[in-house]
Amino acid sequence: MNLNLDSDLARRMAEPGEVEAALAAAKAEYRRLAALGSGDKDWPVTGWWHCAEAAQQLDLIKAKAAEIRENADVFVLVGVGGSNQAARAVIEAVKKPGGPEIVYSGNTLSAHGVAEVLQKIEGKSVYIDVIAKNFETLEPGSHYRVLRAAMAKRYSKEEMAKRVVLTGTVGSRLEEIAKENGCTFLHFPRRVGGRYSAFTPVALLPLAVAGLDVDAYLAGGLAMEEGLAKNEGGLAAEYAAVRYALYRRGFQVEMLTAFEPRLFWAEQWWKQLFGESEGKEKKGMLPASMINSEDLHSMGQYMQDGLRFMTETFLAVDDPGASVVIEPDPDFGDAFDYLDGMDFANINRAAEKATIQAHAAGGVPCMVLRLPRIDEHTFGLVYYFFMVACALSGRLLGVDPFDQEGVEEYKRSMFAALGKPGVKGR
Repeated sequence: MNLNLDSDLARRMAEPGEVEAALAAAKAEYRRLAALGSGDKDWPVTGWWHCAEAAQQLDLIKAKAAEIRENADVFVLVGVGGSNQAARAVIEAVKKPGGPEIVYSGNTLSAHGVAEVLQKIEGKSVYIDVIAKNFETLEPGSHYRVLRAAMAKRYSKEEMAKRVVLTGTVGSRLEEIAKENGCTFLHFPRRVGGRYSAFTPVALLPLAVAGLDVDAYLAGGLAMEEGLAKNEGGLAAEYAAVRYALYRRGFQVEMLTAFEPRLFWAEQWWKQLFGESEGKEKKGMLPASMINSEDLHSMGQYMQDGLRFMTETFLAVDDPGASVVIEPDPDFGDAFDYLDGMDFANINRAAEKATIQAHAAGGVPCMVLRLPRIDEHTFGLVYYFFMVACALSGRLLGVDPFDQEGVEEYKRSMFAALGKPGVKGR
């Protein structure tokens, strides 16, 4: 599977026998989810469980992506949360030359943010992908209206039909709009929640437009799926069990830490996955993140000497992806001669190793998830690992890891304030 989880430093801080008991429970939950497969009438939310089933319309996606790459200066990805986080994390980490500029929209209600998007598409050849499962979320709906108006000033109805892709649930208003206007319609599987949509058309089209290898990405997900199936959840069950055992001991925050800035958006995706899945019924760890070594000079102080209510999981990458050697400069006198001949990759590894040792010695339960490299295949591995782990972790907590009623609460108040028909304030 090419991922390795070292949980020894965290297990030491759990109660004796607690991890083993949690692991047995996690494996039982894995068997239950695996038996459900891609969903049934009682719990129809595991349509992501089998990567090959989730990856619908792949030929259409590749053909449309090729058209967009050939004709677009700018590709606007309109979506919020789970509708864009998975794709954005891979795109920002595994950048490839060529292709259109990718602009992210539909993820803010800031007037300045919307104006920036409009400025970026001005005078450019534009394609957009509007992603909304039920087309009721305010951010993508409002951004689509603004973008549609801007594009209508430049393109005919026929040209607009080519340049707009709509990704939603079959039978939704978004599908109706696609049919009415002749737009390409991609499936947002009904049995998949947004934060679990990493292997569906929701993420696959943007990745293909960015010139990334979607076949390698899907192969990574499938490899992890098959690997976990051989051992009743394997690494994912272990990760969920250790987290739960520590949570039972009073650890309330998990810090996901990386020494690779390219993983910033991957951490954002992870925070949504776990925050929206577990934060229910006044339960769940708060997911937080750090990018080192920069954050060592701020949050690193708290991690070392602050309150002991946090665990830490490190995303360690074996292949740095580049080599930069510090050349000797004996006449400069900057007191950094001890670095002569060193590669930044080795310096970064030394900082990472020292941080793990220091935080663990300071009373922080630490796990290390080791990635071979940062590429499409690895992201497939990582996404499937974390999605299964999150589902198992939620079940250990006794919450439904697939709903998000807390998110709906603010929406009701907001829609009432905005005068949406049929919505009353509290």
